[in-house]
Amino acid sequence: MNLFGKNKNKYNFEINNGINAAPKKLISISDINIHKIEYNMNTIKKRVPSLFIDNKDNKEYNYYFASTGVTNLRLTTYNEFIHDQAILFFNILSRHQREYNANNKNAIQYAVFAGNSVGLLRGGNNLPWGDDYDIIIFEKHATIFSQVIAPELENFGFKIETKIINEVVCGMKIFGPSIKFNKSSGSIGTSIFQCDVFFSYFDKNKFLKNCGGWGLYDKKNIPYDVVLPFKRRIFHGIFLPFFNNPQKEVEICYTNIDKCSIFSHNFINSDTIFYSKWENAYLDFKYIIKNSIENTKKAINKHANANSNLSNNIPLNKIELNELVLNAGNKNTFLGNSACILSKLHFFSYLFEHNVGSIIAHTDASEFICEHAADVKFYFPKIKITYIDDGCKPSPVSPIFYIYIDAFIIQPEK
Repeated sequence: MNLFGKNKNKYNFEINNGINAAPKKLISISDINIHKIEYNMNTIKKRVPSLFIDNKDNKEYNYYFASTGVTNLRLTTYNEFIHDQAILFFNILSRHQREYNANNKNAIQYAVFAGNSVGLLRGGNNLPWGDDYDIIIFEKHATIFSQVIAPELENFGFKIETKIINEVVCGMKIFGPSIKFNKSSGSIGTSIFQCDVFFSYFDKNKFLKNCGGWGLYDKKNIPYDVVLPFKRRIFHGIFLPFFNNPQKEVEICYTNIDKCSIFSHNFINSDTIFYSKWENAYLDFKYIIKNSIENTKKAINKHANANSNLSNNIPLNKIELNELVLNAGNKNTFLGNSACILSKLHFFSYLFEHNVGSIIAHTDASEFICEHAADVKFYFPKIKITYIDDGCKPSPVSPIFYIYIDAFIIQPEK
């Protein structure tokens, strides 16, 4: 096997990063007459029926959680849990960047690109339906990434898969914890952080290539001066390195970015949704997310007036706060089926009705931390979460989830 080497026999494989140059199946244009008809969830479902699991005017299935995004869509929406993992992932990489560690033999250079560059140009954020990041690592740093950085990522709770094409190690796929939830159709949805790492080099013509021919960019002949030097830019609130000229990169790889075809790694089917203007796609997603959050708040607070203006976070409106202790004996009663959206809503209604201000989860109820803590912090940010670990290794709660824990207690191992 040729590790990190160049291979002339290119594998015919392309990645869809929010703009799909050759969609498998073209859906009718989704934003025709968008500004000539009444704008609400019902009209969105009529214009873009293939975006939804249940495209009827049924609000029951339109919910939003920080760990899953919108529950009634056929694809993953970029959500708070994915974003929190992105912050952790790039913080780990930042400790190994050559520009800050010139004398460190384990330093690397990397840059974010591809679909993330599209999001950068469209407003400085990831695509609303973006379920992954893409970065390049130069071939000379591939061994460092594989032997030094990848094990560190695994220690934090990420999973690593090596990408091999034509017997060449050409990159890695980084995954966060998978959050599964039931869709209204009865199918199981998945929300997961993913970053594809492409091991790259410049050929004799100074075009950017992948070591094994992996990725759309490998076939697009991106020139050296478009790539280097890397330049840092604010992207979704994170200071990240991008190509020297992301505008030119996007033009080379995707041509016209005004039009917008939506395709996701986690699309339930292979349909591609097409908009004539990307701004209209963003408008739809922003409205869908806002509507789903409002529906979730109303479902949690069954006493709320449907016509009232709900605050961003559900208030703890009583003076006396209660404590909830979760353990093996009661976790099923409170949490129910971990993948069931209705179980989560019932649990959150309990938190609201009983004015819970503190949740203590023992190791034998660790699934609360891994499956619900991010959502609790989203809708009940004032609730204090304590996790009591039994000291046994490995812990069922990886460091990825520590951001949602206010107090972490380790009991002596028995």
